[in-house]
Amino acid sequence: MLECLVEGEIADRVAVMDRGLLYGDGVFETMAVVQGRPRFWQGHVDRLAAGCERLALPMTPQEVLLREVQTVSAGQRRCVVKIIVTRGASGRGYAPGADARGNRIVCSWPWPQDPGDLVITGIRTRMCTLRLAVQPALAGIKHLNRLEQVMARAEWSDRTIHEGILLDQHDYVVSAISSNLFLVKGERLLTPRLDRCGVRGVMRSAILAAFRERCEQRRVTLDMLPEADEVFVCNAVRGIFPVTRIDHWEYGIGPITREVQQWLEGQ
Repeated sequence: MLECLVEGEIADRVAVMDRGLLYGDGVFETMAVVQGRPRFWQGHVDRLAAGCERLALPMTPQEVLLREVQTVSAGQRRCVVKIIVTRGASGRGYAPGADARGNRIVCSWPWPQDPGDLVITGIRTRMCTLRLAVQPALAGIKHLNRLEQVMARAEWSDRTIHEGILLDQHDYVVSAISSNLFLVKGERLLTPRLDRCGVRGVMRSAILAAFRERCEQRRVTLDMLPEADEVFVCNAVRGIFPVTRIDHWEYGIGPITREVQQWLEGQ
């Protein structure tokens, strides 16, 4: 059952003039909570704080956020919790207005359906037609406007395809729709730079920190995809999935992907 707190109080609605609803004026975090403990908590809090700073939104102290996450997840062995911070309600128009005070929403959802053997056997993906807009002012943060991802995911209905790969307007590889992307070449792990668009995933950041000596962030071009020895995607809730196919390009599931998966199991 969905449990929600709005500004710390049990509620299931927000004001119709909330700027998060009207304009997507806000940021959010989605995290896995196991036995009351949010995984990669500091990474989520740090990214939320960075997003709030970028958009000049009020940032709630993390001890308050942690208490509310634990409240909405109480009694559940595993669940998914989403923290949303909006600018709050104000008058009509794009200008924020001095009366916008901010709004904090914390909700829990049931644990997602078990992916079965896909963590072991890998997933099929496809290239998306939609191109991500280049906007450095919003790059990296998890702002509320996810229309690009919604439109990209609507491009297919084949249930054997589990993710879509997104390019930007200059045909650089950016990420998957709801996960970050890593290419393995030899012993090196390559992941796209996200200084112009895309979301800096919490799992991506954790992998970069754990394997810093072998990781490289760079512009990834289309011709680098068929040259990769291994490919995997990562997400803070769902974990790490080997990619066995991107359109007509096929990949084996190699030792580096398995090493990163084993590292995650120890977290």
